[in-house]
Amino acid sequence: MAEVKTAMREHARAEAQLIKSQASLQEISEAASDVLWICNAETLQWEYLTPAFDAIYGISREKALASGNFASWIDLVLPEDRERVLVQIQRIRDGERVTFEYRICRPADNEIRWLRDADFPMRDEAGKVAHIGGVGQDITRQKEFEEQQQARFAELQHHVRNTLAVIRSIVRRTMEKSESLDEAAAHLEGRINAFARVQAAIARYPSIGINLALIVAEELRAAGAREGENLTIEGPPLVLTPKAAETMGLAIHELATNALKYGALSSRAGRIRIEWWLDEDLVHFAWIESGPHDIKPTERRGFGLEVLERTLPYKLGASVDLRIAPSGLIFTAAIPLDAIGSQ
Repeated sequence: MAEVKTAMREHARAEAQLIKSQASLQEISEAASDVLWICNAETLQWEYLTPAFDAIYGISREKALASGNFASWIDLVLPEDRERVLVQIQRIRDGERVTFEYRICRPADNEIRWLRDADFPMRDEAGKVAHIGGVGQDITRQKEFEEQQQARFAELQHHVRNTLAVIRSIVRRTMEKSESLDEAAAHLEGRINAFARVQAAIARYPSIGINLALIVAEELRAAGAREGENLTIEGPPLVLTPKAAETMGLAIHELATNALKYGALSSRAGRIRIEWWLDEDLVHFAWIESGPHDIKPTERRGFGLEVLERTLPYKLGASVDLRIAPSGLIFTAAIPLDAIGSQ
């Protein structure tokens, strides 16, 4: 008799523990952000849905359980994903565990959501798949993040290809226009450094662009010019696109290098005035040197002059004018605003 009572107490204790475990599982399921679902393997009629179904699918689970079946659910899946989803559902009915991703269109707001389902068969005592269940997770934000990362990577690849193309062009044209290896090495180092400064500015401000005043100031500072001493810079704020910043950076570098060798920066008394202004849809840029001695124009048409007289018109659609006046070099450019940037 005592053994029977002990067995009964153990049984009651086990039942109580089972009820408690089921209640805990129910609480977890009710609170989970992922939807747990169970449906009949033969009819595919829903038998159980957790509250997360409402938030993910935009349909009340009560309505889904009362009137919906597999047909109503598959209608939510985007047409281009349905065939793949049907294949996965059949695999589960055949006894496999599968994980797959698909998109739905919520009927309430027509919002597209990405879901990942981890589904599994549920067998009866005879080993037959009687039910299928699954855990559905909303991965829309993750997919959006992945798409953003892919877009950024593609943009980075494009930028790297363009950067390498510019560097190859700089190297090739420098070698072609130089009379010796020493001259080529000196010019090449300066041009690569100028290009690197622009790239550093692009990297620092990838989303807001590069201000023209920053490029001008950095290039002239690298050449030894100082504002308030031998340099004046005036112009409204003007944000350049990366392409325009690269082209303008190289042009300003060539002007500064020429001024350092032959022009205003070769004498303590030399001065440079740089200014730009807007006129309707054009940006007017002026570089004006002045010094105590006459500057003789060079007969050589090097890469520097090519950047000023050919590259600016080709890449930015600019109209340019370069003159060697008795007072010094004067360079002006009229550049379409939509080619260089915006205010």
